Amino acid sequence: MEDLRFPLITGIDIPIPECKLILHQPKIKEIAFLGEINFFTGVQTLALHKSMFIQQEDKTVPDDINNFQIFMTVIGEKEMADKKKDVKDVLSLIFPDYTVLITPRSLVFQDSEKQSHVVDETNFESLQEVVREVFCLNNGPMDQTAFNPADKKAQEIAQKLMRGRQRVAAQKGGANTSVFSQYLSILTVGLHSMSLQNLLDCTMYQLYDLMERYSLYMNWDIDVRTRLAGGKPDSQPDNWMKNIH
Repeated sequence: MEDLRFPLITGIDIPIPECKLILHQPKIKEIAFLGEINFFTGVQTLALHKSMFIQQEDKTVPDDINNFQIFMTVIGEKEMADKKKDVKDVLSLIFPDYTVLITPRSLVFQDSEKQSHVVDETNFESLQEVVREVFCLNNGPMDQTAFNPADKKAQEIAQKLMRGRQRVAAQKGGANTSVFSQYLSILTVGLHSMSLQNLLDCTMYQLYDLMERYSLYMNWDIDVRTRLAGGKPDSQPDNWMKNIH
């Protein structure tokens, strides 16, 4: 996959040639319509990777299964109906020029000219790679004819996913914390050149980039002020202009 850092920071739409699709980078205020929890659930489900289910000596996931089959298995479970809706909402958000259909064996995107573009196990991981980059998730083969979303294998994978989410919720103590609200609040106060409305027009990648850069700058600035005041900090801060991607 080509380097996406420049198009990501500009916020432009991103072509995915392998899928014959163009992905729209939604603004924070667009994401707000879905709701933060629903949005993150949809994105994380869409980005499911085999490695997330495999631990040492864990034989739940067969060696020959791929990301697309895991994804379809998970959203095919009755217990995952809410997750499937979140996925479809996210797909509709990032592909606004297409009508999105989730079939038992593929994702179908129909454009304004009624042409269908199919995403299946042959190109699904190309879609995943772009989704992970756009939504900052990188800082994480079974025969189709044999695919059966109701079989024991499907249930085991879906149950494992649910157990994993329960552990994460328990570790967070059930706190209902909004990452976006926190970042928007911090940057609105810290960046005098940008208003809240300016930040709401940022993409997720742009917002995270600003937050990371701002954090580096503040650490550097505090260090400089401390040294000018005669202090002797224990460590040297990172260069706030370093490559953060």
